[in-house]
Amino acid sequence: MRVKAANIIYIRQQLRQALEGIWEQPLTVVEAPMGYGKTTAVKDFLQGSDANVLWQTLADASASGFWRGFCRLLKKTDESRANRLAELGVPTDSVFMEAALELIGNIVFAGRTVLVFDDYHLLASPPVDQFIERLVKTAPTNLYIILVSRTRFGENTTELALKGFCQVIGKSCFEFAEKEIIAYYKLCGIRLRPGEAAALYAYTEGWISALYLSLLTFAREGKVERQASLPELLEKAVYRQCPPAVKEFLLTICVFDSFTLAQAKALCPQENAGEIVSYLMANNAFIKFDPYNRTYQLHNIFTGYLRELLEQQGAQRRRAVLQAAGSWYRENSDYIHAMDCFYESGDFDQLLLAFVLDTGRSTNIEHKETLIRYFTDCPAKIRRNHPAACLLYAQKLFAFDERDLYVAACREAGTYIETVPDEKTKRHLLGEFELIMSFAKYNDLWAMAEHHAKAYELLDGPARFYDDNLSSPSVLYLFYRQSGLLDQTARDYAAYMPRYRLITSGHGAGAEYVMQAELSFHRGDFEPAGIALHQALQAAQDNGQSAIRLCVLFLQSRLALIAGDLPAVWELLRQLRAEIDEYGHYQHAHTIDLCESVIYAQLGQAQKIPPWIAGGDLPASRLPLLNHTFFNIVYGKVLLLSGQELKLLGLTGHFLDVAGTFPNLLGQVYTHIYAAAAYHRLHHPREAQAALRQAVDIAAADQLIMPFVENGADLAPVLRELANDDRYAGFIRNITATYAAFAPKLAVMRAAGVPGDDLASLTAREREISGLVAAGLSNQTIAGNLVVAEVTVKKALQNIYAKLGIANRATLARLIMERNYREP
Repeated sequence: MRVKAANIIYIRQQLRQALEGIWEQPLTVVEAPMGYGKTTAVKDFLQGSDANVLWQTLADASASGFWRGFCRLLKKTDESRANRLAELGVPTDSVFMEAALELIGNIVFAGRTVLVFDDYHLLASPPVDQFIERLVKTAPTNLYIILVSRTRFGENTTELALKGFCQVIGKSCFEFAEKEIIAYYKLCGIRLRPGEAAALYAYTEGWISALYLSLLTFAREGKVERQASLPELLEKAVYRQCPPAVKEFLLTICVFDSFTLAQAKALCPQENAGEIVSYLMANNAFIKFDPYNRTYQLHNIFTGYLRELLEQQGAQRRRAVLQAAGSWYRENSDYIHAMDCFYESGDFDQLLLAFVLDTGRSTNIEHKETLIRYFTDCPAKIRRNHPAACLLYAQKLFAFDERDLYVAACREAGTYIETVPDEKTKRHLLGEFELIMSFAKYNDLWAMAEHHAKAYELLDGPARFYDDNLSSPSVLYLFYRQSGLLDQTARDYAAYMPRYRLITSGHGAGAEYVMQAELSFHRGDFEPAGIALHQALQAAQDNGQSAIRLCVLFLQSRLALIAGDLPAVWELLRQLRAEIDEYGHYQHAHTIDLCESVIYAQLGQAQKIPPWIAGGDLPASRLPLLNHTFFNIVYGKVLLLSGQELKLLGLTGHFLDVAGTFPNLLGQVYTHIYAAAAYHRLHHPREAQAALRQAVDIAAADQLIMPFVENGADLAPVLRELANDDRYAGFIRNITATYAAFAPKLAVMRAAGVPGDDLASLTAREREISGLVAAGLSNQTIAGNLVVAEVTVKKALQNIYAKLGIANRATLARLIMERNYREP
C-alpha cells in the first residue's frame, strides 16, 4: 500500500490553539521530549503567519556559538548593531548585559518579528537564559521569542508566566488521542480498522515519531506490529528502504547537525547529492528543509540512529567522515567545529593546523577546558611538529590565567622550536617565543624589554601571536613596581616602546606619552601632563589605538576635575562612553565603568557607580587580571564613600595580596591610604598613622602626591600629625598645598551635583522618558508609547545625560529607581 506520509503535517487542534497564543506574550517555550514534532509544528504555524521569522537551530552547548548565530540572524535586520553585538560577545555579566539589551532595544523590527531558538536544550547556559529573561521584559512590542526545547527553560519560567511574559506549550499538547491517530492515518491514505487505533495508541502513547514509523510499516505489512526498539523501527521502516547510494550519503552527512546543499556536495563528491536530497525530501519525513536559513536538517532521532550505525562501520570509516567534515568547517572558517571534528577523528595534526590558521581568535574563556584537553590528549610527537600551535597555546594559557600550565607550555614550545630545520622559520618562531615569554615577566619592564629586544632581532616581520585586547585605564599603574625608580621606569619605557610597536604592528602607540602625563599628574604638575596627553592622543589616533585613547580621556577628565571644570568633566566622560556607544569598543566596557566611577566617587555621587563595582562583584566581570588591582582601588574608595570602614579594613589584606601579584605599588599606596582614613574615622589614631606612613614611604620617593590629595578630606588630621616627622615634612607640604587649592573647587562641584537636585532640571517630557527607561523599555517602544519619532527619544536622552552628568541608560535607570525608592 502506497502512503503519502512524507509531506503530511497534522497539527492537533489543542496544539494549534496553543500556538495562536504566541502573539499574546513575548516568550513562548515549546517543551517536549525528542520526536514529538515540536519543530515541525512551530514551522508550520509560522509559515502560515505574516511574521518575519528569524530561525536559529542550536548545534551544541557553546554559548559563543549561539551568540555568533544570533548575531548573524540580526544582521538581516540591522547589520551595524548586529556587528556590535558580535563584538560584545556573550553577555556574561551586568555590564555586557545592559549593553546588549540597549543595542537590541534600538533595532527597528519591521512588522511582527519572531526569533526562534530550536534545540535550545543543547545550550544549558545560565548567562544566555538570563539574557533571554531580561530581553522578553524589555523587548519591543512586535518582537516575539520562541524556545523549542526538550527540557524546561531556566528557573523562572513560572514567574515569567504569572507576570504575563511567557507561555509554556508542553508535552500534553503533542500527544495524539485515538481519534487523532485515525484522522492522521486517514490523511496519509490509510483507513484503520476497529481496534487498530487503540493498539497503536497503546503501543505509541500518542508519540508522533512512533506513529509515523508504524505507519510506514503498516503500509507494507497491513498490520500493527510492536517493534523491540526505536532503532529497530528506524531500520525496518526507513533505512532499509533506502537505495545504497542514499544509505552511503546518510552515513556521511549525519555528522552535521544541519547542512547546505554545498556541504552535501563537498562531502559526497562521488554521488549526485542534489538528487539524493530530493529523494529524501520526497520519501522521508525525517529530513526537513529550513527555508529561513536555507539548510537541511535530519531529525534528531534519525541522526542519533545514523551516528550509532556509523560507529558500527568501524573506526576507519568514522575517522574518514569526521576528517572530511573538519576540512569543510576549516575551509569555511568555522574553526571551533573544525577542531572538534579533528579531535573526534583523532587527527591532531589537522586540529593544530586549524588552531594556528585561526590564530586562536575563536577560542575564548568558554573553550578553556576543551583547549587544554586537546593539547593534553595530543601525543607529544605530534605537538613537536607544531611549535607554532604550542606557542599560541601558551599565549592563550596566559590570557586564561593558567600560570603553571603557561610556564610548562612555554618550556615545551621552546624545546620544539630548536628542532625546526628551516633556519628562517626557526628564527621567526624564536621571535614569537621571546614575545610570549615576556608575559611571564610582567610587569618587570627591564626583563620584558630584554625579551622584546631578542624578539626584534629574530622576527622577520610583525609577530602573529600577541594579545591586543588588553584594556587598562592607566599605563603608570601597570608598570609602577619599585619605589624611587619611577623616573627611570618612564625613561626606559619611552626608549623601548618604539621597538615594541614595530614587532606588534603599532600596538600601544602613544603609551609612553601617557606614562609621562600620568607621572606629571600624580606629582601635581598639571600643565606638562596636559601637553603630554595631546601628544599621546595624536599618536593613538594615528595608529588606531583605542585603549590609549581611553587612558588619555580618563586622565583629561581627572585634570578637568582638579581644575574645577565640571562641564568639561561630563563632556570627557561622554567621549569615554562614546568608545562603546559610537565605536563599539566593548572590550573597554568594564574599564570605562571604572574610569567613570573614579570621577563619581570624587564627586560623592555613589548612586551613579555601577552595581557590579559598588557591590565588589569582581568575579562576575570579564575584567582582565591586570586590572584587578585597579578595581580594588575604585572599590576601596566606594567603601569609604558609603561608610563601610569595617569592611574596608577587613579587605585590606586581600587588596594588598592582589596588588603584590606583579607587584603594583599604586594599588598598595591607595590601600594604605584607605586604611588610614578608615582607622581615623573609627578613632584609632595610632593605626591611622601607621597605615599612612606605609603609603608615604612608598610614594614620597617618587613624589606622588595625588593619591593623598584625592583623599585629603579624610587624611588632613593624620597628615598634620605625620608632618612633624622631618622625613615627611616637605612631601606632606606639597600634598597640603595642592589639596588646599583643590578642596574649594571640589566643594562647588559636589554642591552642583547633589543627588536628587539634578533630576529637578529635567523637563516633564524628559522625566517621562526617564521613567520609561527605568521601566526597561527600548527607545523604539518609548517612541511608540509617546507617539514620537525614535530620533526624538534619542535626542531627549542625550539632553538628559548632559543635564545629569551621566553617560548611559543603565545609570539613568538607577537614578530614577533610587528617587522612586526615596519618594514612594
